[in-house]
Amino acid sequence: MATPFVQGRLRNEALSFEIRTECACCSRRIGFTMRHDLSYTLHDLESSPMFFMPIVDFTKLKAPGIVDDF
Repeated sequence: MATPFVQGRLRNEALSFEIRTECACCSRRIGFTMRHDLSYTLHDLESSPMFFMPIVDFTKLKAPGIVDDF
């Protein structure tokens, strides 16, 4: 399944998604909504999750997709 950003680009739609997870260290709940432009809204204003975007050199990628290389 493609990510919402890819789906949105293919359909020419501004998609968003909601994530509900928990901190790996303390198990505190984390929730946020991320929009097509990578802006986000935290559901719990006390949380401060860290976001990252992996940088992939596609010329050296040997796996079928970037997820397989992580």
